[in-house]
Amino acid sequence: MYIPKNIIINRVIICLFLFLVVLVSSCSKTSNNETLTIVNVNIIPMDSERILETQTIIIEKAKIVKIGPSSIVKIPENTQIIDGRNKYLIPGLMDMHVHLEESDLQLFLANGITTVRNLNGDETYLELRRKVAQGEILGPKIYTSGPLISGADTKWKIKAVPNSPEDVRGIVKSQKELGYDFIKVYDGLTNEIYHALIKEARKQNIKVVGHIPKEVGLAGILNAGQASIEHIEKIVKDYFGSEYDYAKAKEVSEMIKLSSTSVCPTLALQENYYLNSHDEFLKKLENPEMVFVDSEIMKWWKSQTTPQNNSPSLNKKYKDFYNFQLKLTKLLFDMNIPLLAGTDTPNLGMVPGFSIHDELRNLVKAGLSPYYALETATSNAASFLNKDDEIGAIKEGMIADLVLLKKNPLVNISNTKSIEGVIAQGRWYSKNKIQSSINKLFTNGLH
Repeated sequence: MYIPKNIIINRVIICLFLFLVVLVSSCSKTSNNETLTIVNVNIIPMDSERILETQTIIIEKAKIVKIGPSSIVKIPENTQIIDGRNKYLIPGLMDMHVHLEESDLQLFLANGITTVRNLNGDETYLELRRKVAQGEILGPKIYTSGPLISGADTKWKIKAVPNSPEDVRGIVKSQKELGYDFIKVYDGLTNEIYHALIKEARKQNIKVVGHIPKEVGLAGILNAGQASIEHIEKIVKDYFGSEYDYAKAKEVSEMIKLSSTSVCPTLALQENYYLNSHDEFLKKLENPEMVFVDSEIMKWWKSQTTPQNNSPSLNKKYKDFYNFQLKLTKLLFDMNIPLLAGTDTPNLGMVPGFSIHDELRNLVKAGLSPYYALETATSNAASFLNKDDEIGAIKEGMIADLVLLKKNPLVNISNTKSIEGVIAQGRWYSKNKIQSSINKLFTNGLH
């Protein structure tokens, strides 16, 4: 799913913009050319389910240069020291399905997200990616697709509509030359155009991600080698319809296992639709993070909470649909199919940054352990991006994208929200400075 630009032009109100300006200017941070040392910290390296207790980690020029027991690692001179005692260090989180606005960037970082995958972009996103990479603006690393490639009936503003196999080959080639990271397929493509797209993408050495065009079907995209399926609901709708046959679920899992396709379930969004059908979604709109939601977005969300959304038949429909997605997700996991954490923000109730914690909670609800839920937002995501030698784990030589937590996330996945600070590209941003920035804005009456 995707929100059109004309809905989100005024994405964030003035006070949030001011908050972000203050956050950027006042956060305690190190230059990525300076040395940063975390002492006495418990490291969850995400290379296996283990904790390295009471460790010292040294960061120089945005890279992890030393990890070892605090009792033997010598602390460098002229280093910024962070006390990690009784705290837990995990790799930076990755949200692998977002629809990004520049004003979201610091919200992602504040929630421990150091990498995002944007799945409908134009050249403004290439420029945004460049600015973040070169340190001109603060934010997570950005990977982005080009304009989604779809049929003519697709209503989104950013799109490319091929009328022939020749057209789609030109679109794919152009997007690759412009520097996009992925090709995003959407609904409405014919079988002929889809397979021409796949063939050209293979020639251009660029991954294809996205939906399941109806004419192509699940079997068609798996046989073609599509790199990821976005939204497990698309698998359910394409292959099962409204008949949730668990024998067929095993069949589907085996089909996907034979392919090299990853799945990005986006379960938290489906939970919101489920809550909405039971007239419970409005309670979520009272959560503290909703202060960061633009009034137009909030109005759009509330427009979907009309009384007709609450009826016994609709309740059962959404309950069955949501629960089946949870069970199918667990089946995919049990088949060792790579799962990717993604939120589809800013769709219904999905607040940029904050919603990754809802997605991790939903993955645990589906039956994954907290460790394996974390994998979907760390090591699995890094592998999909072909960056598992740089990010997604905590090892010497890797980029210092890290999150310092007050509580152990392996005990309770909700502890990913207990953020004490974030390190992005070797720069340290403390919780206290972030909170101070927020407090100044509220006490000065700017919100």
